Amino acid sequence: MVIAIVLIWVVLGLGVFFVAMRGGPRGARQALHTDSKAGQRGITLAVVVLFAFGLAVPAIVLAFNGDHKASVAVGGLHLNAQQERGRELFARSCAVCHTLAATKSVGRIGPNLDVRVGADISTAAGRKALVLSAITEGRARGLGQMPALLYQGKEAEEGR
Repeated sequence: MVIAIVLIWVVLGLGVFFVAMRGGPRGARQALHTDSKAGQRGITLAVVVLFAFGLAVPAIVLAFNGDHKASVAVGGLHLNAQQERGRELFARSCAVCHTLAATKSVGRIGPNLDVRVGADISTAAGRKALVLSAITEGRARGLGQMPALLYQGKEAEEGR
């Protein structure tokens, strides 16, 4: 895939180079009118091919850079659907204030959750309980105030 992209850029670069060597757009246009019909067809074909590549390459990149990347976490870990949903909820309401490496967030108002939740509480159940408590009850410590009931019910469970 990378080789194809590089090859396309090389072809585009060569096209620009040859137009420049003919005296820029004006010189290329004059040469186009003095060339044979076969030369004109060749240039038309080259323009069509370059245009097609210009449309095809971004389409291919977008097609192969799709939804499967949404499940990849920091460090190349693959997330299940519940973890993806939790990351989405965190990004929507929490990432502005909190730092968490797993979501690449660097908030400065709330505590760094990598340190606070990751190191202070040793069990997974304890971490889940703390997060669920913070989501439903809120917090009023430090530099700001975390509002209560950011998420409720099923969303609160998914966000922990």
